[in-house]
Amino acid sequence: MTLTATLPRSFPATAGQEVDLYPVSSELTVAQAAALLRASEKHVNNLLNAGRIASRLENGKHLVQRDSLLEFAQWSERGHAWLDERVRENQEMGFYDE
Repeated sequence: MTLTATLPRSFPATAGQEVDLYPVSSELTVAQAAALLRASEKHVNNLLNAGRIASRLENGKHLVQRDSLLEFAQWSERGHAWLDERVRENQEMGFYDE
């Protein structure tokens, strides 16, 4: 079951935006995992098949381990932040043409 809610003004970063709420279960469908990662289901399936995110197969479909998905998302965010910082530093040193 997935619920959709609109956050109140007490959440200023996302006030007025819709968010999906998932049960605090330990497993998610590939579609739910893809929505949380803002990625395609194909990309998530590739990550699962490569063992980057823990899952199990049930009736031929992946069920994604919630904690593993959250760890992957945090790792990915740190990697993107690191790359953004390197690009900014290189821009400041003039390594990119404008």
